[in-house]
This record gives sequence, structure tokens and C-alpha cells, in this order.
Amino acid sequence: MKVLILGGGYTGQRLAQLLTEQGIPVLATTRSGQWPLNSPCLTFDASATPPLLPDPEVLAGVTHVLSTIPPLSDGRDPVLATLLPTLQQLPLQWCGYLSTTGVYGDTQGAWVDEESPLQSTNRRSQQRIAIEAQWLASGLPAHIFRLPGIYGPGRSSFDRLRRGDNQRLLKPGHVFCRIHVDDITAALWASMQHPNPGRIYNVSDDCPCEPALLLEEAARLMGLELPPAQPFDAVELSPMAASFWSECRRVRNDRLKQGLGVQLRYPSYREGLAAIWAAEQS
Repeated sequence: MKVLILGGGYTGQRLAQLLTEQGIPVLATTRSGQWPLNSPCLTFDASATPPLLPDPEVLAGVTHVLSTIPPLSDGRDPVLATLLPTLQQLPLQWCGYLSTTGVYGDTQGAWVDEESPLQSTNRRSQQRIAIEAQWLASGLPAHIFRLPGIYGPGRSSFDRLRRGDNQRLLKPGHVFCRIHVDDITAALWASMQHPNPGRIYNVSDDCPCEPALLLEEAARLMGLELPPAQPFDAVELSPMAASFWSECRRVRNDRLKQGLGVQLRYPSYREGLAAIWAAEQS
């Protein structure tokens, strides 16, 4: 096994750490060609003119590829638009693409699974729907992973509170889904070991809930006074934030647990935040 991670950001770095602990060779790409880990990092920037692409000879022998890179500004997938011929020449056993549960659109809180209709009216999610189809039709051994909001060490409600971002919005009945970054890497690792090309997985925890609950739990663990509650309708949101709040759904993860055998380390935000806090204190 030799793994190429296209997009060495938050999730890509956590996966690389997991794989190197297993003794598996890892290559990664970033737009700068630099990242904080010891494994090799290559330059890949599909938005540059001309695109900055990794040397195909360096990719020789890659068997597993993960793309964490979002669409380009024109809606194209950066990997398929520039690297597909190179990837098609590799002895690939598995490819993964990180998508979003936003493809399901607003279900007014109803549950969705991988067979639910893709009915998002959001432009960004519609781009993801099109790109998912392109990956599945690419001829590569593609697997799609639909993710909700990602949190983990260095990216959690603790960090929000430290930044002073303590807006506690109340919109009763409006829930969001989320997933700890280490449960994402566990899902990817399980799929790499048991490839099933064409398969789609929701990677979400067991506990859709109102976002204010996370801030309240983080404040409790930190021993801080609870931020004042604000009615949702009384707050003016940025266009990006408003788009997130415009949709409400609950995401099932049965296929992840039963089909891949993944046992979530953090089935809810409570376990996830407690583990982050304990690690920070130690």
C-alpha cells in the first residue's frame, strides 16, 4: 500500500498520522508544497495558471488516493480536471472523495440515508452532487464519503470560546450533524482495507443536536460562564452562515457501522469534547 492524499489540510493530516503509525508510505499535496508532517509533500494547485501538478514519476506505485479538495470557483473538481489521466495510469485499488451531507438539502429535520434523494438548492452542494457523479463515472475505484461539520483538536467549541466567538443562537428544533476528525480517519482506513468501489457512506455521529448544546458543554468543561442566549430571528447572519442555518436534517450512519464495521470513538459531541478537553489538560 502507498497512499496519496490530495489536500493536506486538517483531515488529510490526521489520516497521514494514522497511516504512518501503521508503517504505510504516504505522499500528500498542498498548494505550497509544504506541510507540518515528516512525510513527503508535493505541490498541487489546479487554480494556478498554468496548473501546478505533481510529477507523475513521483506518484509511481501509488495504490490508494484520497481527495479532500473542494471544487474550484467555476465548479469543476480540481483533481478530475487536471490529474485524471495520471491517476488512470496508477495501480489503484481504492480512491476516496470527501463530499458533504449538504447534498441532501433541507429535510426539515427528517432523517436521510445514502439512498435519499439529493435535493439541495444550495449552489455549493449542487456542485458536489455533480462532482460525486463524475468521480463514480471516472473509471477509478471511487468511494464517496459524505461529511457534516468536522470538529476535533484545535477545531472545536473550546477554540470558539477562546476566540470570543460565543454567539449562542437558539432556534428550537433546528439541529446540525457533526463528526470528530478521528472518526473520519477510522472510516477511511476501514474502507481502504475493504474496498467496495462505487459505495457511498455517510460519516456522521449518532447525535444530531442544536448547536448551542456544544457551546454549553464546552463552557461547562472550561468552567466559564454560559454565553447569553440569543433568539435566532434577532441576529443578522453572514450570507455563508445563513446558508448553513437554512437547512436542517438528521443523517443516518447505519451503512458506516454495519457495512464497514466502524465503531465510533465519539458517538456524540459529549464524548468528543470530553476527549479534546482531557488531552488539552494533560
